[in-house]
Amino acid sequence: MIIKIGKKSFGSDKKEAIRAVEDFYDIKKEMDILYEKLKEHKEVIITYAKEALDGSDNATVTFEEGSKSIKVSFGWDIKIEDEAKLKEILGERFDVLVKTETVLKPERRLKEMAVEDDGLKLCLSVKEKTPTLTVI
Repeated sequence: MIIKIGKKSFGSDKKEAIRAVEDFYDIKKEMDILYEKLKEHKEVIITYAKEALDGSDNATVTFEEGSKSIKVSFGWDIKIEDEAKLKEILGERFDVLVKTETVLKPERRLKEMAVEDDGLKLCLSVKEKTPTLTVI
C-alpha cells in the first residue's frame, strides 16, 4: 500500500491497514449504490404520503406492510428574510415571537492560532474533529 502525505509517499505492508482500506472502499461504493436506490423509493413514498395527507391537518403518516413500517414526517424550515417588515407586521409581539441570537464564529486564522496558543485555549473550546474519510 502506498501512503501519501503532502508530496511525499512511502510504502506500507501492514495487513490490517491494507484490509481496512480495501474493505472501506468497497463498502462505501456499495453504500453509494444503495443510497441511490433508497432515494428512488423515498421519492415514491413521499409522493404517496402527500396524497394520503391531502386535506389533513396532520404532518405525519405511517405506512405498514406486515411487520415493516415507514413513518413520514413533514415539516417546515422558516427563516426571517425581512426583519424590518416582520417587526412592522408583528409590532409589540415581535420580541415574544422571535428569538434573537448572537452567534460568534471564529475565522480561519483564529482557528489556526487556537490550536497552537495555550492562552487562547483559556477562552475557547478546542476539540479535535472526527476524521473524515473520502473515497477517491
